[in-house]
Amino acid sequence: MQSFVFRKVEVWLVLLIVILLCAGAIGFAGAALDAERGKNRYGSVGRASLAIASIPEDLRKLLNDRESLTTMQQGRFSDQPAGWMLSPGAAPLPGYLLLSRHDGEGRHHVVELVSLADGNTLHRWQPSAASLLAGAPRTSPHVDTTHWDDAHLRAIHPLLMPDGSLIIKDHETFATRIDACGRLLWRQDQMIVHHSTESDGEGGFWIPGLIEPSTFDDVEEGWREDALVHFDEDGSILKVISLAQVLVDHGRDWALFNASHRKRDPVHLNDIEPVLTDGPYWKKGDLFLSMRHTSEILLYRPSTNEILWSQQGPWLAQHDVDVLDDHRISIFDNHAYDRGKGPRIDVASRVVIFDFATGQITMPWKAALDRLEMRTVSEGLQTILPDGGLMVEEENAGRILFLAPDGALRAQFINRAPNGKTYRLGWSRWIDPDLGQEVLRHLKAQDCAGPPALDASSG
Repeated sequence: MQSFVFRKVEVWLVLLIVILLCAGAIGFAGAALDAERGKNRYGSVGRASLAIASIPEDLRKLLNDRESLTTMQQGRFSDQPAGWMLSPGAAPLPGYLLLSRHDGEGRHHVVELVSLADGNTLHRWQPSAASLLAGAPRTSPHVDTTHWDDAHLRAIHPLLMPDGSLIIKDHETFATRIDACGRLLWRQDQMIVHHSTESDGEGGFWIPGLIEPSTFDDVEEGWREDALVHFDEDGSILKVISLAQVLVDHGRDWALFNASHRKRDPVHLNDIEPVLTDGPYWKKGDLFLSMRHTSEILLYRPSTNEILWSQQGPWLAQHDVDVLDDHRISIFDNHAYDRGKGPRIDVASRVVIFDFATGQITMPWKAALDRLEMRTVSEGLQTILPDGGLMVEEENAGRILFLAPDGALRAQFINRAPNGKTYRLGWSRWIDPDLGQEVLRHLKAQDCAGPPALDASSG
């Protein structure tokens, strides 16, 4: 045996073996890539190659699956109480919170209507992936539909309707509406949607969507074409606008196609904020758009296909643009960057106010957010309250903060389960007192033992 192991081998034979191994590796990679892109030119060989190449990632998912919705920043608040903490002596918080969060103890997502006066939960919705997405098409090249289950589904940016129903979806599912008891009222199956859900002020709403297949015939498989999707209250699609085509129409190809740094997700639309009233700088029906990957905010008029205004920075990888009044907007600035060593945040994420009348940029809560080390590389949102206070959702850490106008901490919520781990949030929403009280009247009259109030068939 020893003589066999240590026998001399001709150099030419070693080189031949190395060449064959390299050629085999290249062929294997090519066949796997071909199958991954859906071309299937190598038939069963390509599918087998892709299955083998996927083994490390499949093992990683299997090992991490049970904690897939824990936050990315574990242990940050181990010295602070879980759940709600109301600061002694702080002014009472107005209104309610539509709290969207993953319940780490129950291993499912919940949406809760919380009284901000005392932190008490007044109503809970528990969306069921099995009922909401049963029979839904699962052919999108962009979506991992194996995660359309209760252990992974999040209700991202749920929209509360006056009758106590919710418009909900996850990042990259179909839009649905559930009643106060969590039962499906309708689902639209025409377009995958993602990120924000915002009211148009007239019963409908806007959500970012994905156009599949792309309307551009010279892009690679898997290239993401974001869309502005307008729905009516029954889930019917009123309008679909390709954001990529809008950019091309206005000579902004540079935001989409760069020969040196090609991206499959070039702009990453993460918020559509409808303008609800006329003002000196915009009109009702205009849309503010947040594009994370270009660190850019646009003001767009769909009625005439005009880009009225745009600005890149000083925000970095921002989310959530809100209209404050007739001349100001606020922006949740993640302030995240990557210089080749992974995503980073310089001190803290920020809330930025831009004044169209003066061109001035201010950050009223910068010192407070720095002090509280509010950091979320992705997701996150902000709401400036009617009394001048601030709400921010620090999604990556599972924390929500309420600040006074002077930056003092009024309240916080930490989504930590009894097992000591913090779990992800789902873009919670401040609810004004009038809407909250109307919803509570409808919820009180609901019979959750009876059938749904509306037809639950797919839209």
